[in-house]
Amino acid sequence: MFRRLSAAVHRQLQVTATLGHRRTAAAASSRSHFLGFVRPYSFSSVAADDPSSLIASSLTRSCGISDHAALSISKKVQPDALDKALSVLAVLKDYGFEEAHLVRLVNLYPRSLLMDVDKTLKPKLEFYCGISLVGTALPEVLSARPRLLTGSLEKRLIPNVEFLKSILKTNENLVDALKYSPWLFAFDTRTAVLPKVDALRAYGVPDDVILVLLTRCGYALVADTDRFNDAFDAVKKMGICSKKSTFAHALGVLAIFPKKKWLEKMENLRELGWSQNHILEAFAKFPYIVRASTEKIRKTAKFVEEKLGWTRSTQ
Repeated sequence: MFRRLSAAVHRQLQVTATLGHRRTAAAASSRSHFLGFVRPYSFSSVAADDPSSLIASSLTRSCGISDHAALSISKKVQPDALDKALSVLAVLKDYGFEEAHLVRLVNLYPRSLLMDVDKTLKPKLEFYCGISLVGTALPEVLSARPRLLTGSLEKRLIPNVEFLKSILKTNENLVDALKYSPWLFAFDTRTAVLPKVDALRAYGVPDDVILVLLTRCGYALVADTDRFNDAFDAVKKMGICSKKSTFAHALGVLAIFPKKKWLEKMENLRELGWSQNHILEAFAKFPYIVRASTEKIRKTAKFVEEKLGWTRSTQ
């Protein structure tokens, strides 16, 4: 393995060793066997037989990234797949990936370095550019959500985009869905999402509210069907208007908020003197209140009572 690694590094760097000053015979002998090139000074403290240092050297010279980034990425590179990794990184850089994006992508999805550049990586990058995920948004989104690079282009990504665009209408909305609800592109949306969308429409939820659900709370639509139905029933019982975007946010929160935590939050708020009606009214106006800590809610309530002179309703 090390022999293959040495050959790969040698092919990439293609440099010849030049020793500028006299060394001992032993040191000279050691240098002469070191792949025929002089290591960058920043890696001089790393043993010559350390694969990570060799890979890092190659990444630094071939990809033009810093030593720090190279060392981070080198830990994920398979020694016998260095050439492929370098090709992948070169293509990503061509599409605007900076070294911070590369480090994040490789850390989250090391297998990205094994992607076939021509058959898999470039077609997917072109696909996302085609729906207007361009500029800095492309590396920002894909490096943070590398799962978007794993699905089959023909069997998953293209059919999902065609279906979602029938609801979202514009590429701008598609990009929003990618940023906030990347899970929509990882599942078979016609199977996982369409039945839920049909149920929402049957209840009278307009498309503009469904659009909010898709672009901001898409995880609710790929949640387990039973969990989605429970959340849907709960939001309906609360009387939240289905014509308002708050309906989408409330459904999104409840679809992923465990029932046990919901009951705990209700109990904590009651301990602060809130009635059941107060809690449901607050949730209907601002669903994300259940994500706030009880201590934060307590401090806020104390501030508005003591500093602003507000009093609690007794209803």
